[in-house]
Amino acid sequence: MNSGILFGFLVYLALLAYIGWWANRYTKTEDQYFVGGRRVHVLAATLSDKASDFSGWLMLGYPGAAFSSGLGAFWAGIGCLFGTLADYVLIGPRLRIYAGKFRAITVPDYLEARLKDDTKLIRVLSALIIIIFMTAYVAAQFTAGGKTFAEGFGISDNMGILITVIILTAYVITGGFFAVVWTDVVQAMFMLLTLLIVPFLALSEIGGFEKATQIIGSADPAKLHPFGGATGIAAIVFAIGYASWIVGYLGQPHIVTRYMSVEDPRKLRRPGIFISGTWTILVLWGAFFAGFLGFAMYQAGILSVSDPEKVIPAMAVELMPGWLAGFVIAGIISAVMSTADSQLLVASSAIARDFYHKVLGKEIGKKQMVNISRLVVAGVALVGLWFAISGPKVIYQMVATAWGGLAVGFGPILTLSLWWKRATKEGAIVGMAYGLISEVIFEAKIYGWAFNPDAPGFFGTIGGWFNGIPVFFINFFVTLIVIIIVSLLTKPPEDIVKLHEEIFKKVPVEGTGKKSITETRAKSQVENVAEFVLAKGIA
Repeated sequence: MNSGILFGFLVYLALLAYIGWWANRYTKTEDQYFVGGRRVHVLAATLSDKASDFSGWLMLGYPGAAFSSGLGAFWAGIGCLFGTLADYVLIGPRLRIYAGKFRAITVPDYLEARLKDDTKLIRVLSALIIIIFMTAYVAAQFTAGGKTFAEGFGISDNMGILITVIILTAYVITGGFFAVVWTDVVQAMFMLLTLLIVPFLALSEIGGFEKATQIIGSADPAKLHPFGGATGIAAIVFAIGYASWIVGYLGQPHIVTRYMSVEDPRKLRRPGIFISGTWTILVLWGAFFAGFLGFAMYQAGILSVSDPEKVIPAMAVELMPGWLAGFVIAGIISAVMSTADSQLLVASSAIARDFYHKVLGKEIGKKQMVNISRLVVAGVALVGLWFAISGPKVIYQMVATAWGGLAVGFGPILTLSLWWKRATKEGAIVGMAYGLISEVIFEAKIYGWAFNPDAPGFFGTIGGWFNGIPVFFINFFVTLIVIIIVSLLTKPPEDIVKLHEEIFKKVPVEGTGKKSITETRAKSQVENVAEFVLAKGIA
C-alpha cells in the first residue's frame, strides 16, 4: 500500500470527522436532523444538492461510459445539465414555498398535505418507493467506494465496500442533515478539483488532444462519432438513451430535499442556478474527458485498467505523487459519500418518520425520533452492503435502475402537484402505484435497466421499438399521463385549489413612471411570488 496515498486520504477523513462532530451540536430535533431547521444558506444548499446528485456515477460510472463509448457518452452530460436546470426552474422555488406553508420535512410530508390525503396511501407508497430504490441506490454508492479503495490501496472490491460502509454510516448517524450538507460542500470542492486536474494531466502525459484523438480513432473510429457511429433513427435513439437522465431529476428525494431546507426560496432562482449550473458544467466536462483520454492512455500502453469504471483512480495513481493521488482518491470517495449520506438520510426518514410515526401513529419525542432514525440508517446501510457485495457491480447500470425507480415514482406527481391545481390524491395514488409496480417488473423481471428485444413475446416487440432507451424514460411519461387522466376523473378539494391559486397567483412587478423596462423586470416572477408569500407569512 502506498503510504503517500494513505496519508492524503487520512487528512481528508479527519476533516470529515471534524465536520460531523461540529454538526452534532446543531442536531437536537427532528427538524434539524432532516432539513437543517430550514435555515441552510443557498451556497451550501446548492453545492450540497449537486454533490448529492453526482455520485460515484460521476467519478466512476460516467468516465467508464466515456472510456467504453467515446464521444457519444457526452449526451449523458447534456441530459444531466438540463436536468439540473429543470430542477431549479420547475421544482426548487415552488417546493420550498409549499414546504414552508405545510411545515413539510420530507417529500411524503409535502405530497400528503398538498393533495390532502387522509388515507395514508400516498405516504405508504412513498415509503415503499424510497426504501426499495434508495437502498439499491445506496448499494451502487457502496460499490463505487469499493472499486475506488480497491484501485487506490490494492485491496479487494468487497473489502473496499466494507470500509466505505463503515466510514459513511458513522458520520451520517453522528451529524444528520447539517453534517451531510457541510460535508457535501467540502466534497463538492474535492470533486471539482479532481475532475479539473486529472484531464489536464492526461493531456500532458499523452502529448495533446490531437494525439489522443489519433490514438482513439485508430483503435475504434466509432468512439469519435457523436452518435457512436449510428445514423438516422438509431442516432436519435442513441442520444435519448444517454440524455434520458434529464427527467429523473424531477423525482429524486435526496436532491429535492435540499430545496426544502434553503433559507430563502428566492435565492433558488438566480444564485442557485448560477452556482449549480457552473459547477455542473465543469465537473461533467472533467468526468467525460477523464474517461475519454483515459482510453487513449490505455491504447497507448501508458495506463493499465482492469475495469473501465476504475479509470480515474488508475489515472491518479499513475500520473500523480502518492500524497496527491490520496487526495484524488478522497475526491472520488467524496462523490460516493456525498450521495450515499443523503440517500441514507432520506431512507431513514421514510421508515422512521413517514411509516413508523405518521402511518402507524407511534407518538414519541423529537429526540427519540432522531435516535430511531439513526438506528434505521444503520439498518439500511447493512441491507445496502449486502446488495453491493452480491450485486452486478456495474455502477452505471445500478445507478440508472435506482434513479429510474425514484424518477417514475416521484417525478410526475411532484411536478404536477407544484404546477397544476387539479392534481388529486386519487391521481397520485394510482400513478405512484403504477410507477412502483411497473418499474420493479420491467427492470427486475423483464428488461433490466434499458429496453431490449430479448424479452419474450409482446414485451420483446416493445423492447425492439425502444431498444437501448432506459425503461424509466418512457415510463415517466406513461405515469404522467396516468396521473392526469385519473385527476381529471376525480375532484380536488376546493380549499387546496384556492390555496394553490393564492400562493402562485400572478403578482405584478412593481414599478412604473421613471423606471425603465429593464428595472421594472429586474425581479423574476418567482421572486415576486416568493416575496408575496413571505410577506403573507405563508412560508
